[in-house]
Parts: sequence; structure tokens; C-alpha cells
Amino acid sequence: MCGRNPTGVNLSLYAQHLLQGMRLSEAHIRHVQPRLKIRSFEEGALIWGRGHSVQAWNCVITGYVAAGVPVQRGGRMPLHLFGPDAWFGEQALLDGQPSDLDYICLTPVEVIGMSQACLQEAMRAEPDFSDALLQLMAWRARQHTAMLAVMRTGCMSLRLVMGLAQFAQAQSWQTADRAPDGDVVDIPIGQDQIAALCGVSRTLFSAGLQHLVKAGWVKVRYGAMQLQSAQAWRIFAQRQRDSPGLNSRPSMAELLNALARASVSG
Repeated sequence: MCGRNPTGVNLSLYAQHLLQGMRLSEAHIRHVQPRLKIRSFEEGALIWGRGHSVQAWNCVITGYVAAGVPVQRGGRMPLHLFGPDAWFGEQALLDGQPSDLDYICLTPVEVIGMSQACLQEAMRAEPDFSDALLQLMAWRARQHTAMLAVMRTGCMSLRLVMGLAQFAQAQSWQTADRAPDGDVVDIPIGQDQIAALCGVSRTLFSAGLQHLVKAGWVKVRYGAMQLQSAQAWRIFAQRQRDSPGLNSRPSMAELLNALARASVSG
């Protein structure tokens, strides 16, 4: 594995940090590091498609990757979003089945990958790593269920806000809970593409976004936007998942109030 990538990241230290976060031992990290591979993809590239085998357990270095189900009318229903420091692809590698989702790059993306053989070897040798991997998969399953419920039954306002909240949750599951309140998530993606990810029309997306901008939750610039107080977005999304019953028809005013309450409690 090379020492630096084009973004200037020291990949040896970066990989060590990532694997420590997954509770891999120092000895096994030294064993695995030379076998990790870096790959780059252009915006719109398909890392792997539904029905294809998964070749590596990948972690995003830069950019965003969306995992979704192709739909008959065209496009994809997004179920997961992966940003910097987030691993993906573990389920297909562990059960030996082809991918049941398309993994597509929303931006130019760099990933660092661990082969299936390396992953299985680490699981056999490192019980703490296996436990961390199972926790990651359980966390993903909860997110998956919540997003399915929102996409199937939620109103446009809820889809929009929960869709944007995905970007605040798209980083590593370990760092999401520790991120400082008041942090900012940069989304270098056009509004047409974000609207599609949220499952709403461009017109409804623009109308809802105006409310979020006015309330200070989003800042918009050409070809990109920023989520403000990202920890509040994460808490909001977590409360939606933990709620005993989904309110599928909240007004935008109710959603803004929920974000405000999340900000206070955060």
C-alpha cells in the first residue's frame, strides 16, 4: 500500500486508524496493511451492481457512495449512504452471496479495500474485530429498516429531512456518536441528485429546502450544500428510528421543531 494518495492522506496512518476503530489488534493491523488496496472511481461509476459478486470490504476515503435498489421506472431507491471513514460490502462477503444492491459513486470517490480472504482471516483470528463487525451490521440493519419505512410511507417533507439526515450519518458508525455538536457536513452534490436520493421531486425538494435554509439548518452554494449542527441531524434520525410508531405525515414545522429539540439535547 502506497504511503500517500492524491488527497495528501498518509494512507498507512489512515488505515491504522480505521482498523483500530474496528478493534483489530496492532499485530494483525501490521499483517493486513500491505495487502490493502486503494481504488479511485469517477462520479457516477458503479463500484458493483446488484447480482454481482463483491470483491472487497471497502472503506470510503473521500466522497460519497450510495447503495440502492434499482426500480422499474428507472433510477434507484437509496437505502444506505456511505461517506468518509465508512465501511461497506461486509454482508455480501460474509454470506458469500452476490450483492443485493447497486453501489454507485455520487461524487469522485477513493476507497481502501480489504479482500474477502483478509476479512475472513481477521474474523477467525480476532474476536474483538468480529464483535465490532457484528455491531456495524446491526447498526446498518436498523438504518435500513428505518429508511425503508420512510421511503414507503413517509410524506415528502419527512423523506426530504430524513434523506438529508443520511448525509450526517454517512460517516463511520464509530465517529457518528462522538462528533461534536455544531459540526458541519459538506455535501458536494447537486440538488437534482440529492432530491432523487431523498425520493422527492425537484420542485418539492426546493420548496422544503427553503424552510431548512431559513431556519439555519442548511447553507446552499452552487453545486453543493452544507448541513449545519450535524449532530442534531444524527440525533433527529436516531429518534425517528427509535420511535415506537412512525409519524409518516409530519408537517415541515413539526420537523423543524424536532430538529431544534435534537439540537438542545445534543
